[in-house]
Amino acid sequence: MNFAKRIAAPSLLASVLLSSTALADIGARDVWESWRSYLGGFGYDISASENTDGNTLNIKDFTLGMKIPEDDGTVTVEMGGLQFVENGDGTVEVVIPAEMPIHFLVKADGENVDGTITVSSKGYSTIVSGTPEEMVYTYNASEIGVALTDLTVDGEVIPGIVANAIMGGVLGRSSMAVGETVATQQKMSIETLNYTIQGTDPDGGGSLDVKGGITGIDMDFDGVVPLGDYTEDPQAFFEAGFDIAGGYTLEGSEMTMQFIEDGAAGNMSFNTGAGEMGMEMNNSIMAYSGIVQDVALNMLVPDVPLPIDVSFGEFGYGFEMPLQAGDEPQDFGFGLVLGDLSVSEMLWSMVDPGQVLPHDPATLVLDLSGKATLFADLMTLDEDASEVPGELNSLTLNELLLNIAGASVTGTGDFVFDNTDMQSFDGFPRPEGALDLNITGVNALMDKLVEMGLLPEEQAMGARMMMSMFSVPGEGEDTLTSTIEVNEQGHVLANGQRLK
Repeated sequence: MNFAKRIAAPSLLASVLLSSTALADIGARDVWESWRSYLGGFGYDISASENTDGNTLNIKDFTLGMKIPEDDGTVTVEMGGLQFVENGDGTVEVVIPAEMPIHFLVKADGENVDGTITVSSKGYSTIVSGTPEEMVYTYNASEIGVALTDLTVDGEVIPGIVANAIMGGVLGRSSMAVGETVATQQKMSIETLNYTIQGTDPDGGGSLDVKGGITGIDMDFDGVVPLGDYTEDPQAFFEAGFDIAGGYTLEGSEMTMQFIEDGAAGNMSFNTGAGEMGMEMNNSIMAYSGIVQDVALNMLVPDVPLPIDVSFGEFGYGFEMPLQAGDEPQDFGFGLVLGDLSVSEMLWSMVDPGQVLPHDPATLVLDLSGKATLFADLMTLDEDASEVPGELNSLTLNELLLNIAGASVTGTGDFVFDNTDMQSFDGFPRPEGALDLNITGVNALMDKLVEMGLLPEEQAMGARMMMSMFSVPGEGEDTLTSTIEVNEQGHVLANGQRLK
């Protein structure tokens, strides 16, 4: 949790630096003291020289320091200078240099890392309004850049490293209320984000060159982060009000990478269409989901003789799980979508040179939901605990869809579980419910796999015999249906025939 706090504080401050109508007058010192309270609450030691000149509060030699107890080390960040200018209308402008070097020094685990990051901007403006209790930052910039200027490890300069990112068309609004917690609401849009990462092995063994970009980013996040030291009690961190929720959308992205490893060259390109991500995390729940359209991956690596070309029409994922113990069952869920998965004909030729199989795109859809009862808070669960921290109460297969090589499987199902009966299914709670499946084209697929020599005839015969035990012919050609049921006595039935 200490690591999470170290990341959260500078990240939120960065959004403020890059960030309405005034509700009451605020002064330059109000804004500066809010920053000091905010950073100090996250455990940073702050030093700076202050000078007031008319309506301007000048901050020079702005330095942040923090100890790293687990690594017996320290982090020092020297941010240089900035100004808080009172505009005379109850608002304050935050002024940073067009180029602001930020020097950092990390001493931890017997290693010293020393470097400089330069933040540059064009057309930058941040206006602070609101009240001393809750300040609103309205910001924009035609361009903001972040670049690693130099890096030294244990006194040795690391040559050949390039790492930079440039954001164009930045516009946003952030609110921040500092008390026992930091409560923020942030909306931000970025027209373009381009980045470069380059490096060379000093010993001559390899190199890396990555370039990429994202267009049309829109972000919307709300968060509450408790101040104070919760290193020894992460559950208290959540109970004190930690709560984040939000997400982002993007119009598209692209990335290219070229590398040399052990003298052998390779390359990769990755492109996507529109996408989105959402998340929620608090004392009760953790949820994460995302979806992206039109994914294309092209890769040539030294150990593979052929180019790897893979594309998805859609790739989606998501999960939801409870975190807090309770007497009542709580919801959980999991989902995965791989839509219209295609590979190049060159890859198909490795497994199907005679084009016996249909080369149509494949699709997988899996949607599960259910209820579970937690006996312990997952955030404080002992990783060495041997007992299961809860029980499964119900599980629903909302959708199963698999299309591949001319065959398809669809299904739905619904089960409840009796946790008082752990004997009927060898230590697993006894289920009760049914699973319905529809299978099409599987016999034709097995025939083609036998023809290709990928499936021995005797194994295909065994598979057909197994399917005949669990399924019955459907209405169409090469169609099977199956209903697998578990009744209240723990009997397993397939299409009404008892198997167990």
